[in-house]
Amino acid sequence: MAVDMKYQKIIKYLVKATCAQPLHIGSASGDKEEVLVHPADDRPFIQASSLSGVLRQYCEKLHGPKQAESLFGARRLEEGANSSDKASKVRFSDGIFSDEGLILELRPRLKINQETGTCDDSMIKGTDMRSGHKFNMEYIGAGAEFEFSVYLFDESLQKELEETLAAVHQEGVQLGGQKSNGCGFLNLKSLNRKTFDLSQREDRRKWADEDILPENEYEDILSHIRTPQETVMAYEVTVEGSTEGELLVKSIAVQDYGKDAPDSMNIRNAAKQYIVPGSSLKGALRSQMEKIASYIDNQRIIDETFGTAGNSQNGGRAGNIVFYDTVVGNREDNDLARARNRIHIDKFTGGVMHGALFNEKNVSGAVHFRIVIYDRNTPDSTCGLLLMALRDMAIGMMSIGGGFHVGKGIIDVDRIVVRDCINKNEAVIGLKTGKITDEYGIVARCMKAVQPEKEAV
Repeated sequence: MAVDMKYQKIIKYLVKATCAQPLHIGSASGDKEEVLVHPADDRPFIQASSLSGVLRQYCEKLHGPKQAESLFGARRLEEGANSSDKASKVRFSDGIFSDEGLILELRPRLKINQETGTCDDSMIKGTDMRSGHKFNMEYIGAGAEFEFSVYLFDESLQKELEETLAAVHQEGVQLGGQKSNGCGFLNLKSLNRKTFDLSQREDRRKWADEDILPENEYEDILSHIRTPQETVMAYEVTVEGSTEGELLVKSIAVQDYGKDAPDSMNIRNAAKQYIVPGSSLKGALRSQMEKIASYIDNQRIIDETFGTAGNSQNGGRAGNIVFYDTVVGNREDNDLARARNRIHIDKFTGGVMHGALFNEKNVSGAVHFRIVIYDRNTPDSTCGLLLMALRDMAIGMMSIGGGFHVGKGIIDVDRIVVRDCINKNEAVIGLKTGKITDEYGIVARCMKAVQPEKEAV
């Protein structure tokens, strides 16, 4: 009896990935504080639909919507179309995190009202209560590892799938939320492939036991796959310098206990390094960029840089800038730093509030900020406005973290490097030397793009 086989070969990929940056996958309960946890084994995981959706989006950029549809299936089946022709040719499993190296971070965040520039609050979903100005968000720390499997049922699409998987390893893909805060970048630890030819008896036997098939049955292809040179970054801006005094991005002190423990200390990442989170750097620079944009009457740049609420169907758009976490100084030196005592002043009487003595453990040292601008919207104007804000930071007009009124958070900038990722050029703005090396006119081009277009008379 003849069998109408839809496919003859199945290609299976075993993928092991590592979080290069913190990762936030929102929980099913909708609570902004928690990451998504698997209901069976109580470990964080990434849903197969999330993996498929993110990789499909990149495949569309790389190979076009039609080719992505051939691989991932049609988003919507047209009337009269054959469902088998429009079905997905690839299947993903959930990505389950291993216990080894898994550390969850709880980072404090502030909700800012963009109109007033002050902390904002909002209604708690399902209640008639309002939330506080401050909230916490949980992240999976950098270095955590997870595994997932990918099954391809059409070998003619092998090249497209493998190029898309390679993009994960080359920071072309971000998973989860908080993308503009530098979260969601991954590295592939291993990528193994096995082709099961179902016309062969031995391969059919192995396919039946594919869940327990040892890894030595698979071919390691990680070193052989590459994504085509598609430039996704327009500019990479780095700021090299050090703290002028001390810096504090406040977090509750949970590592130390007892009477000598500080009331608050600088936030730390999963590796116990003292950091300026990408969200804090973004908040400080966005505030300054908005002031400049308002002064020059060019709000359009802010919308194109940081995006607007909603999705593409209702007028929303994604921004084009990403801020990364920054390690501050040397961990050992900052561990030894002593907490500083402070007093709380009553704003009405000008006196010391009773029982309001508190202490903080600040940090200091070298910093190396990294900011990436993607090649979408108007990257030139974004870069120009960012450079204006970084100039203000370099001359002490703005700070990072809290305590600006007591001299904290001022950055002593040595130099700013602007790399043109498309043309492979760079400009160096030396704050210490007072010299600008820019033979390709990168800075001038970006500054010119900031000026609002003159309205036609």
